[in-house]
Amino acid sequence: MRIRNFSFLKPSALLLSLTLLGGCVDGNATLGIILGLAAAAGVASLGGGGGSDSGGSTTPDTEKQTLITSQYDGLSDDLLTAGVGVGGLRNPPTTGTDPINPTSSEIRKATLISQYQATHDMRTTSGYGTLYGATATTAFAMPASEDGLVAGKEYLGYLDDTTGKNVSVMLQIPNNFNVSSPCIVATASPEFRGIYSAVGLAGEWGLKNNCAVVYTDKGAGVGEHDLNTNTVFLIDGVRRLATETARDVTTTPNFVAQGSDALDLAAFSSTYPYRIAYKAAHSKKNPEAEWGANLLDAIEFALYVLNFEENYGSSQSSNVLTAENTLIIAAATSTGGEAVLQAAEQDTNGLIDGVVVLSPTISPRKLANTNGFTIKYGKTSYFNAVHGRSLFDALTYQNIYQPCASVNSSVSEIAGSRGRCSALYAQGLLTSTTINAQAEEARQRLKDYGILSTTAAMSDIYWDSSVYAGLSVLYANAYGRFSVTENLCGYSYAGTNPDTSTVRAKYAYDLTDDYLSSSGFPPTSGTDLVNNYGNNGSGIPYRESINNNGLLDEYLQGALCLRRLFTGTTGIVATEGSALTSTEQNNARRVQEGLSEAILTGNLRGKPAIIIHGQDDALAHVNFSSRSYYGLNQQIEGSQSHLSYIEVTNANHFDALNEQYELNSQVPLVYYFYNGLDRLYGYFRNRTLLPQSQVIPTTPPSATANKVTTANLPLMDNGTYSCQITFDGQTLSIPECRNDL
Repeated sequence: MRIRNFSFLKPSALLLSLTLLGGCVDGNATLGIILGLAAAAGVASLGGGGGSDSGGSTTPDTEKQTLITSQYDGLSDDLLTAGVGVGGLRNPPTTGTDPINPTSSEIRKATLISQYQATHDMRTTSGYGTLYGATATTAFAMPASEDGLVAGKEYLGYLDDTTGKNVSVMLQIPNNFNVSSPCIVATASPEFRGIYSAVGLAGEWGLKNNCAVVYTDKGAGVGEHDLNTNTVFLIDGVRRLATETARDVTTTPNFVAQGSDALDLAAFSSTYPYRIAYKAAHSKKNPEAEWGANLLDAIEFALYVLNFEENYGSSQSSNVLTAENTLIIAAATSTGGEAVLQAAEQDTNGLIDGVVVLSPTISPRKLANTNGFTIKYGKTSYFNAVHGRSLFDALTYQNIYQPCASVNSSVSEIAGSRGRCSALYAQGLLTSTTINAQAEEARQRLKDYGILSTTAAMSDIYWDSSVYAGLSVLYANAYGRFSVTENLCGYSYAGTNPDTSTVRAKYAYDLTDDYLSSSGFPPTSGTDLVNNYGNNGSGIPYRESINNNGLLDEYLQGALCLRRLFTGTTGIVATEGSALTSTEQNNARRVQEGLSEAILTGNLRGKPAIIIHGQDDALAHVNFSSRSYYGLNQQIEGSQSHLSYIEVTNANHFDALNEQYELNSQVPLVYYFYNGLDRLYGYFRNRTLLPQSQVIPTTPPSATANKVTTANLPLMDNGTYSCQITFDGQTLSIPECRNDL
């Protein structure tokens, strides 16, 4: 066993002593990081002072005790596909020898497979394996092997500021890392998924292009505290009792729930048995406010580890790789895309060279109407008061009306909620008198709110998948820093029995499966969203809720409560309704304060950046997110802006739903994510131009025998069409450029 000790003095006067234990079995090692106060000055330094512009090997001010290091040979196991290759990623993940108590290596393999499937359309007819996937070529790289396996080293650990945030961070270094032309891809998990969820996204492109890839779960990854069994997840997905003593990273939970001043966990569990706390909702820390900082910390962590002597550092210099000589691209999708934009806006040290984001779930800063701008899409204008709504605003509004609007869905297997229509009418929130007319009125209200009519079918599917209800509850809890014991708006999470619509203990297998397959927000992996008032107070699945008039209304009162947290009144919009009760006023204040911490400024500091968004995105609606952000950026940065905005027709937020619902009206948006990364990489390596802002008119697979080829997917700046997006200071013009043959 080799033991090497390092120490350096950080600007915060904290001394870190590092001990690397080498020669461990199975290629695994641990790197101990012991935090203590510096006793004296003059301590040997591994790198320049933190906070400088050098971006050298100094670590961020947020460390946790240990790193887990693994080496993968690219044959039996690898960084990208867990050893199964491009074909194996399409197969169901193996459950392990003991499905309830799998080993960490079994969990990693199953998680990589599950998360790849959860973020991609895996149909070969959609282009998997040829247009995207581990064996697909990029503009600058070929797959590392015939089946896409990538050999290399993986470091896994926590970054923490001693408050228990326990932000998971992982660095993958491929064996073919090009130290003479080094690059790092920094990425963050989409939605509220775990640390491995972005491996098949930005990780895939980075590893193919011989870059190191650093990941963060944004402090909101799959942290689950099952209060019934009092078990939690460790960093590698192994479950253990929350009461066990943590010694290092391998025994430290990523999340343990806390009670509130009014109610502790034991008392809560006695009254509400079988409930479950989720980190993304119940950490009481509003993780979203720190997503950008988490990504910047991850970049510094990557530089620090790359400069280990066992990697590319040397005993003579600890700054072999720095931000100055290493190309650093920040790229991610969904909530990870928001983290990337946050990081770019906050990057005062110049760590990030360029940015590519896909479908970011962002809430841009709202300009006053006097100095705002109008979005013009074809012949329709969306004035400043309409566009740029926060994600929480859009979610809680759509959560009220979408269940009714989906009654008239064009998707054959979706029926919508007729009871919600009747309940909305009874409360004066719809005026039409028949169910079908009420459904049309509900859809028109959504359209009038700024939601594109082209998102209608995908909105029905997202409702069917409980996206709006699930995320409304999660964000409300997170923004307000609520404990699981506070039962915000009467919602909780628990296992449920579909036969009896009752709450039950979550099965042990489902608890294990959460780390592998969960999106991080219920309903997911056997956890349901529960209306605590149902079944005489014992709880009922929210979709089975029956109101006082006997209507199956999907717990409309809960949805209205969530909406009041945004409006601050009893009205659907802030200018309507009356004052709230003192308790609801306080809850609304907490939520609105948390939301304000997550608003983006639009200032990318002149960084080259590409935002790509599907026009049919029914979660992060383009009028509220990327269109509005692009216009805001043009106003803030003007001629100094290097942001390109690419809007793709016939594409939505979740490629995996295309396969799940057998859709042939949508194209795989991830293809353009890789195209955007190629364009940014070419800009830096070959000084080629960034793409112009444009709409890309794709052809849906339904027009080409349900098969997607490059003919369906025009590249950026294709030259065969004129769909340029322009901004003149007052109007952002988006051409109605579609090819729905």
